[in-house]
Amino acid sequence: MKRFLLLFTLLAATANAAPHVINQKVFDTIAAEYSGEKALSNVRRISEFHRIQAGPDMVDVALKVILDGVRISGLQGDMEYFATDGRVKYQTWVGPMGWNANSGELWIEGDQPVQLCKFSDTPMCVSTYSKGGEWSGELVDVGKGTSDADYNGKDLKGKVVLAYGYARDVVRLGVQKYGAVGAVIYPPPGDRSDHPDMVRYNGLWTRVNEIEKTSGSFQISDTQYDLIKVRMAKGAVRVHGKIDADLGPGRLVVTHGWLRGSESPDEIVVTAHLDHPQWSANDNASGSAAMLEVLRTLTALINSGKIPNPRRTIHFMWVPEYFGTVAYLSRHGEQRACASFDDPRTMPPGTDHCVVANINLDMIGEDLQKTGSRFYMTRAPQSVPSFLDALLPDALDQAREANLFAPTGSRQYWHSAVTPYAQGSDHDMFLGIGVPSTMFGHDPDWTHHTSEDRTDKVDATELKRVGALAANVIYWLANADQSEWQRLAPLVATDRLRADGELLSQLRLAGNTRLAGDVQKRIATNAAALPNVTLSNRGVFSWGTKTPAPAATAKGPKRLTLLPIFDELWGEQTGEDRTWIDSQKAKMGDFDFALYETVNFMDGRRSPKEIADLVAMETGDSIDEAWVNRAIQLLANLKLVQP
Repeated sequence: MKRFLLLFTLLAATANAAPHVINQKVFDTIAAEYSGEKALSNVRRISEFHRIQAGPDMVDVALKVILDGVRISGLQGDMEYFATDGRVKYQTWVGPMGWNANSGELWIEGDQPVQLCKFSDTPMCVSTYSKGGEWSGELVDVGKGTSDADYNGKDLKGKVVLAYGYARDVVRLGVQKYGAVGAVIYPPPGDRSDHPDMVRYNGLWTRVNEIEKTSGSFQISDTQYDLIKVRMAKGAVRVHGKIDADLGPGRLVVTHGWLRGSESPDEIVVTAHLDHPQWSANDNASGSAAMLEVLRTLTALINSGKIPNPRRTIHFMWVPEYFGTVAYLSRHGEQRACASFDDPRTMPPGTDHCVVANINLDMIGEDLQKTGSRFYMTRAPQSVPSFLDALLPDALDQAREANLFAPTGSRQYWHSAVTPYAQGSDHDMFLGIGVPSTMFGHDPDWTHHTSEDRTDKVDATELKRVGALAANVIYWLANADQSEWQRLAPLVATDRLRADGELLSQLRLAGNTRLAGDVQKRIATNAAALPNVTLSNRGVFSWGTKTPAPAATAKGPKRLTLLPIFDELWGEQTGEDRTWIDSQKAKMGDFDFALYETVNFMDGRRSPKEIADLVAMETGDSIDEAWVNRAIQLLANLKLVQP
């Protein structure tokens, strides 16, 4: 093991001694043009809209801010629509209903009424996808309110359920099953209690078959809940809620902008989700705004002749998170990973391009001092080996060295890192089709999904730093020639040997000698192949050894759906399947991630045992062949996997 550690040290020292992968002159040119102030101005404009996934403001902000900005830059832009009504499915995802909220108020009744919610002041205090209507009733506190046990011995008929669970689950039980007329959601115990006046984002995700029996819901703050508790200790407390909102068929809108490549239609896809309630700034007006500034920056520099038009196409996409992306990928089956066919001659008939990489911008403008956060870029999961894992750390070092500041921004230290893969946004779906992908974001953030996520928590300097970094990574991916890709190849090899070294240590500590032996053999083989490493201009890496031809007949399961699988699907299962799902969620570190990787490894060539070994090494969970076979059984019954 010592010789492997020495090898990694020497490789890292060699890599660090070399110039950065991104040409320094190009980096500085792009960084100088990118404006944190312009990006912040975009954040302010976007945050004025109540951006609910299939609501009318999503079309308005897409048209008035995003598409307008694309066309002002002189690029081709378009808005693409997808029908959604709370019933239609895109793969496993049930599209949300259209929802248009005009107003909403919640009051404590009595001689001196107390207003708890006013939609125009705090849009987050009305649960999204609430049914319009008016109701009054006595409050009944049921605790979390997401299981039948929470309602034992409590009469909810004609009353209002008071709970801290997720609004969708509370309303489906408290209102639809146990007869409450409405719901009021308070913060979970201990959740950011040092910020007692903020309101959490919550939603009902009402479906068509629920409209007749459902109702509306409100969110209140810790301070308001304390007031209610004091009053309830003295006697019954009645509240009156009124919501003016419409539920019905809607449209998901995906907004596109294309900076066409001069040599190849292959795409670098850049995504940001545009949706979130009004006033929400970092999530994710910041990513959407920064992407618009990336587009402006690159086109301005190209038009002025300071940088050449990129060889490959840059495709900018503003989406409703997850729902818009899965709808887009369902309609556009031609969007495939370049790693699937490195040789253009092997591409399916009628397909003229592939996706080299996806850069997903999600919450990238945080004022680090105000939010207590740090900037991060995610590595890829093991199911999608990614050259980005080598490019991003080098680019981040280059951005740190640039010491970037915006004139009106902060001068604080830049807490930033490349972190392990984390799920939670649209990069998950591109990874699900094999595209090397990363998410740029911030974590932790006490304002996340709350009424405190406002433009005063956004920093022009952070927008400048992250935006300039993103623009440079995107441009390099789109413009690099074969020699530049090959310069990255040793860094990719170094990164993969380092990652395997860390995995080997973890397996040995866990006492897993069998898998540790497999990894050690892989390290030795790859280390010997170092002089021959290559990286094609489609980002396909090779150790210089011939890849065995796929077996003539498939020997393992093959997935039939886009990932990730919609989490509501698990709640719809019954019997032994539901029991197994619930038990795994209770005992595993992250069931959804383990299942995601399990399915993503299902390429028709890997056996269940091979998949089990790969996922066990990655997650550290006790996943064996029997576990994978049980997952295959569940997914095959749902027609999501071919056994």
